[in-house]
Amino acid sequence: FMPKKYVMENNAQGRSHVSYEQDITTLPEVAPKLFAMDLWVNKETPADLSGREDPTLGANFLHEPPDGGAIFRIVDYMPGQERTVEDAKRMHAAIGSVHVPSDGEFKELKHPSMHKTDTINYMTLAFGELWALCEERDVLLKPGDVLIQKGCMHGWRNTSDKPARLIAVLIDSKPA
Repeated sequence: FMPKKYVMENNAQGRSHVSYEQDITTLPEVAPKLFAMDLWVNKETPADLSGREDPTLGANFLHEPPDGGAIFRIVDYMPGQERTVEDAKRMHAAIGSVHVPSDGEFKELKHPSMHKTDTINYMTLAFGELWALCEERDVLLKPGDVLIQKGCMHGWRNTSDKPARLIAVLIDSKPA
C-alpha cells in the first residue's frame, strides 16, 4: 500500500494535467506523538484557484484552518501510543491550538487527547480502528466509517495493534 497525493489543475494552455505528485505513505511527526500531513489548505471560501503553488509546501502545520478557510488533512494514530497531559500540552503548543484545555479541564476529561476546535470536520477512516471520543458516548470507527464533528469536545485513541489513518476536511466555522 503506497498512497500518493496528486494535484490536478489546468495548465497555462487551459488543459487539465497533474501538476504535483507526492508519496504520503509515511507521515511526518509534526508535534510530539502526532503524525500528520496537510494535503491542501484554502485560505478563503470560495477558494482562489489561480495560484499554481502547493500551499502546504514549507508551511507550518496548524491545528485549525485560517479564518474562512479549510484544510484537507491525514493523521496516523499509532497503536498503543498513549498521550499524557504533558504530551497533550506540548502538542497543542507545537501546532498552535486555539482551545487548549486548562489544568482543571484536563483533570475532568476522560482522555488527554480531548480538545475542541472552531471547525466542522468531515472525516473517514481509511484503515485500522480508531476510537472517536466525546464527553458522552464514544464510537469505534472502522475503515469506511464517516464522522462529522461539529466544534465539540473530542479526542482519539487507538487501542489496536495496528496504525489507523484518519482522512479529514476541517472547515472554519462559527463557534456553537
